Amino acid sequence: MRMLLTGPQAERPAGTIMGFFYFYFLLHWLTGFFMFFTRLGFTYDSVVRYYLGDPERFMNPRSFSGLLEVSHFHLFAMGLFFVVFSHLLLFTGFRAPFKCRLTWGLAGALLTDMASGWLVRYLAAEFAWLKLAAFWSVQGVSLVLLGGLLWEFSGRRSRRPLSMAPGKTGQLD
Repeated sequence: MRMLLTGPQAERPAGTIMGFFYFYFLLHWLTGFFMFFTRLGFTYDSVVRYYLGDPERFMNPRSFSGLLEVSHFHLFAMGLFFVVFSHLLLFTGFRAPFKCRLTWGLAGALLTDMASGWLVRYLAAEFAWLKLAAFWSVQGVSLVLLGGLLWEFSGRRSRRPLSMAPGKTGQLD
């Protein structure tokens, strides 16, 4: 319970766990970047080709069941990603409006990223721009979030615990 009130940096084993978590997330971020580049590409045409297929390159369009399977796993994984990072954000000394914008930005980017493939495939190819914007938003917001958490974790910011007195908003005293 103490870790829930003071944050994970207060305990040495928890700090080690968080350090490795941040390291693994950075590896995840990098591999996600390269996977998107190798599978979809960073251009409008390459995203359209990925979802709608290309007979000249013998590429089939993404199937309904294929998109459903990817969505099924991504909904769980991205939901877990969102909960973990939003939870860690609660322990930072950042102001509430910044935390709120970052949380909403991450949620919106994740949902848009998951939905935009369906939109490209079944509504209009023009949604490929949305897919690209959503990908860069997820990458950007998660990198800002990771940077902020690493800043807190490294001890560069104050280690004062959050005030948990009744009526307090959770801001640093």
